[in-house]
Amino acid sequence: KAGEGQSMVEFALILPLLIIIIVGVFDLGRAFFAYITITNAAREGARYGTLHTDELVGQVQSAAVTEATSSGINITSGNVVVTCPDTATAWPCGSGESVKVTVSYTFNSWLNMIIPASVTMQRSVEMAVP
Repeated sequence: KAGEGQSMVEFALILPLLIIIIVGVFDLGRAFFAYITITNAAREGARYGTLHTDELVGQVQSAAVTEATSSGINITSGNVVVTCPDTATAWPCGSGESVKVTVSYTFNSWLNMIIPASVTMQRSVEMAVP
């Protein structure tokens, strides 16, 4: 029959494009999940920092790292920066000041084989110390 071969060739030509689109949609979902997770990690670090100003900065970083890894996003304490932006000083922040926790994460796309697609995400949360 005429046309059967043509439709097979057309399908073979469009299939890689469809697969890339489907993988891209899933990858975008993974990126959004990572973005939400590092936001939650920064929020948890800031919350912990406002409640435990007498502890070491490493414990604030550990709270953020634990929050991220519990959701499957692997970061280290090197990805978490804790500052006191009101006085531009290092930890600990005093009463009435703010604690700012910044979490950064490098997202590696599944499409990295085709398009170099590593994206560095960064989220900051600032909370006042009571």
